[in-house]
Amino acid sequence: MTRVLLPSLAALLMLTNCAPKDAHAAEANHFASCAGARPAIEVMDRCIAAFNAKDMPALEKTFHFPHLRIASYPLQILTGPGQQDDVFGHLGEEGWARSRWDDRTIIQCSKDKAHITASFARLHANGEEYAKYGGLYIIELRDGFWGITARSTFAP
Repeated sequence: MTRVLLPSLAALLMLTNCAPKDAHAAEANHFASCAGARPAIEVMDRCIAAFNAKDMPALEKTFHFPHLRIASYPLQILTGPGQQDDVFGHLGEEGWARSRWDDRTIIQCSKDKAHITASFARLHANGEEYAKYGGLYIIELRDGFWGITARSTFAP
């Protein structure tokens, strides 16, 4: 019995060291004091507020240009404002009324750049969630302001 119990106990102890840790909590604490954390999150707040207001000029003020969007092919490289297709019209066709951030986690950060993984939901006018997507946002302090340089999402 001891021969079976001791190896089993040793295996269990080894597995507990390999168990997934709460990585988000560790990362959030790690980057809480990063100089770029707050301004990067503020850019994302302004971005979704402008998006929900269907205010393309305000949305584009959260971008650096050139701005790269990686979603469905082909890649979108915006060299300046006014180059996006009818985003709000396309979303209206699917019954979109607004979006919300569900999670934003800073995975890398410096005084002038942050990489943030995020998940967001699309909602109907009655507040019902009908789609959820994840993405990666690269936000930088460049040319005197914080803006989104690139975003890669799984949203169409």
